Amino acid sequence: MNTYNNDDRHYRYGKNENYDNNSILLNRVSKKMQSHLANRISPGDPCRVCGFEKNTGRNFGVITCSTCKAFFRRNGRASSILPPCRFGGHCPVNERTRRQCPACRLAKCFAVGMQKDLIRTDEERAARLQLVKANRLQRQEKIIIGSLSSSSSPLQKHNRHMSHDLSALNYLSIDKCSAPLSSNDWIQITNMQSAYDHFCLHPILQAEEQREEYLSGQPIKCRLKEHTFINLLTVRLTSLVSFFRATIPSFSMDMNSNDRSWLVRTNIHYLLLFSSMDLMNLNNNIVHFDPKRCCNTVYVHVYGHDVLSRAEYLIRKLNKLIGHDPVISKIVQVILFLSPCLVTNYNPDFYYQPFEKTIRHIVQAQEQYTHILCSYLTYRYGEIEGQKLLMSIIGEILEHQKFGADVDRILLERQPFANLVYSMLMSFSLN
Repeated sequence: MNTYNNDDRHYRYGKNENYDNNSILLNRVSKKMQSHLANRISPGDPCRVCGFEKNTGRNFGVITCSTCKAFFRRNGRASSILPPCRFGGHCPVNERTRRQCPACRLAKCFAVGMQKDLIRTDEERAARLQLVKANRLQRQEKIIIGSLSSSSSPLQKHNRHMSHDLSALNYLSIDKCSAPLSSNDWIQITNMQSAYDHFCLHPILQAEEQREEYLSGQPIKCRLKEHTFINLLTVRLTSLVSFFRATIPSFSMDMNSNDRSWLVRTNIHYLLLFSSMDLMNLNNNIVHFDPKRCCNTVYVHVYGHDVLSRAEYLIRKLNKLIGHDPVISKIVQVILFLSPCLVTNYNPDFYYQPFEKTIRHIVQAQEQYTHILCSYLTYRYGEIEGQKLLMSIIGEILEHQKFGADVDRILLERQPFANLVYSMLMSFSLN
């Protein structure tokens, strides 16, 4: 099979008279320039195998189209399994006939210079995938570290530098809670941030802006209707549950619907202050605390001025503690959501006993995310400052829990509308 017909005019065996002249010219060019000229590909260069006008670059050493590239990858190392040519190896191979005779097509692939040694084996392909995964993790880690560094004040950066020095002096005393973050830990942190932005921050912010725009055109008596507040609260709760579903595998797969509902109604509304803090960092304000906003009228009607003032104080206090580091808020919310029960006010109307297996899954998942939080704080702030910050966060959580219990009690004591809100909080579910 030494020659091809006119359809194969892109390739011929043997050397023509111009080849020797080209060789003389190439000998006068540096090897680096020769390599550059050899590898230069024009978008109009046809496939060297079938002549198709659109190439995908140099594949296995030769300019080819995507179909010939895929064909050679499949068959280059296993040519013996192809059926033999029925016409003695003289079939034309072009864009129209390339699928008719695999044997002649493969022979032409080798003839134009495609190299089977460049085809990766299964082991090489697996090693390549591992390398790509490792590089992706490094990029994700750099993105997270860069975003965190840009959000830190100079004083925080100085304190972090000092705390790393102290951590180096006490390296031998670091316990298992301060173990380095693994690649999987960084993946979880990245996924957590992406899921929170997708399911929580943007939907909640959009819903509040739309509700504010709607209420601004309504009289006061219409703003105080039940559905106005219930709809907005439903968006907040639904967004948080969607975030936990996307982030916590055990919540989505290891629990039945009743146990999931129990976990949601006993914990979800105790996390609203954290999401409010994240919203404040996103738009520099919390609409329901601004007296100039229409939403403020609705929140005052439901909770009263004292509860709103206390909530704003706790949110700003929490923001001062961890607002500069958006990762901490996400991890803490996951840990709190995985608590067996954040509600401290016992109400027999909403009592439910989950399966022991569910409690075991919850505790195991909570330990996993607690480890990530401890390791992250040590990584970011050093062992000593990280432990101090962890203790401060625990103190804030206890204060939030007490506030949540007081809010539950106040809602039960206020007018029927507030009582309705409490019933919704304690019965909300998203299956």
